[in-house]
Amino acid sequence: MPRFSIVTPVYNPPRDAFELCVRSVLEQTNGDWEWCLADDASPDEWVAPRLRELQLQDSRIRVAHRASNGGIVAASNDAIALARGEFLVLLDNDDELNRDALRLVEEALVAEPECDYLYSDENKISPEGEHFDDFLKPIWSPERFLAQNYTSHLSVLRRTLVEQVGRFRSGFDGSQDYDLTLRVIERARRVVHVPEVLYHWRTLPTSTASAASAKPYAFVAAMKAVNEHLERTRLPADVTEAGPSLARVRRVSKSHPPVTVIVPIDETRRRIFGVDTLLARHVSESLLRKTTYNNYKVVFVASNSFDDIELATITARFEGRAEVVRLRGAFTTSQALNVGLVACTTSHAALVDQHCDFVDGDWIETLFAYTDREGVVSVGPVLTDEYGVTHSAGLGLTPEPHDIGRGHRASDLGPVGMFAIARECFGVSMRCAIVEVAAMKQVGGLSPDYSTRLVDFDLACKLRERGQHAVVTPLVKVRVFDEMEPFDVDLPTFNMRWSRYIGNDPYTRIDPRFDDSSDQMESRN
Repeated sequence: MPRFSIVTPVYNPPRDAFELCVRSVLEQTNGDWEWCLADDASPDEWVAPRLRELQLQDSRIRVAHRASNGGIVAASNDAIALARGEFLVLLDNDDELNRDALRLVEEALVAEPECDYLYSDENKISPEGEHFDDFLKPIWSPERFLAQNYTSHLSVLRRTLVEQVGRFRSGFDGSQDYDLTLRVIERARRVVHVPEVLYHWRTLPTSTASAASAKPYAFVAAMKAVNEHLERTRLPADVTEAGPSLARVRRVSKSHPPVTVIVPIDETRRRIFGVDTLLARHVSESLLRKTTYNNYKVVFVASNSFDDIELATITARFEGRAEVVRLRGAFTTSQALNVGLVACTTSHAALVDQHCDFVDGDWIETLFAYTDREGVVSVGPVLTDEYGVTHSAGLGLTPEPHDIGRGHRASDLGPVGMFAIARECFGVSMRCAIVEVAAMKQVGGLSPDYSTRLVDFDLACKLRERGQHAVVTPLVKVRVFDEMEPFDVDLPTFNMRWSRYIGNDPYTRIDPRFDDSSDQMESRN
């Protein structure tokens, strides 16, 4: 039996594009394949004879001819019915495979024998045949996948699992691949990403490769697929539209446990909206006025010189829900957070910099809901300045340590829509984050070896070493009344410890600071 069954529904493709598709299959450097094509009663007279000719030309090519047009779901399922291979490889009738696609997929499957779903990077082909818009995808990012079918092409699925879940389903036309993949990953043992451009998606006027608006019904089907996935997996969440072809999935926490809010404070003052303000007083008032979560207590970690009367005034407003820990020696935010974590008796803590001002009252419950997912130990909001310009939408390490999205308007979708949706990232800023206290203690908290924000990147690396994950969500935005200072002074220390991660961020393989594209959820033609 062949290793791979390439599955292609055929319906009136442009002849030139179809011939290029044929060539890309026949020239594969791995020959362990069969090609299963289903002609969906194409009215163009050349299609059926050409498919019969291909079948006679190569015994690996198998063809089904439908008596009537049934749509892409029916044709795809007819193609699957021909398949005998261990894995199904999805290919549209006007797209192309990289000639090494199956060879590189085979290598990945040998390295990961429990893989049930594999996807690769992709790009597009213009009508003139030029390749452009490389989409360098993250490693498996389940949170992002709920909001965006970012895996799309090339998709390779274990055939027995596809059969178990019932193949493609009617009612999901335009997003039938997304619906199938959502059902497959519910049972998949392992999902693998091949970080190579193995699929070339042709841009045609009627294709979602050209514009998401070409097939608006596809997004309706995608939203339906996500909602049904959430119901099957019993994941409480609300799904709305986040932007063109992007879903906003708002998780709802299954529990309402106590949370400790840790706030380092000193005597720093700043002009906020034109008024000279003590930051400690401002953040405490924002916390009191804006926070809707009612099961929290506050630990203020105060500098040794912080005024006793002022401190008593601040804590009194919390009516017994606040305690004070004095930080001996020089005040640094990172060491103050460590002291607060030592004093913490709850499973999770909200770390809050005194420069913060809350925008969304439900910030704790929204961030906390992501911690229900196994392995997620830190969750952060999008940080903005007082004018709505993004300070940080997660931490990235490609090509160098940087705050993702910095300088963009908070309303920007960002490259491939990544700023508009919750997603895994290498790490999040500790200026505001929900963290798992045990995980923080296991890695020794925030390192004393840094004097700048690079300490957050160091923490992200330590957590990553343990296979733990971070999530950032635009569902919570927090204003930060402070400049995001450079961290050049700490780069030598960071580079010495973590050079293997610099330029090798598995979640951000492009540099989003300089890419203003906003391609959206990609659905199969």
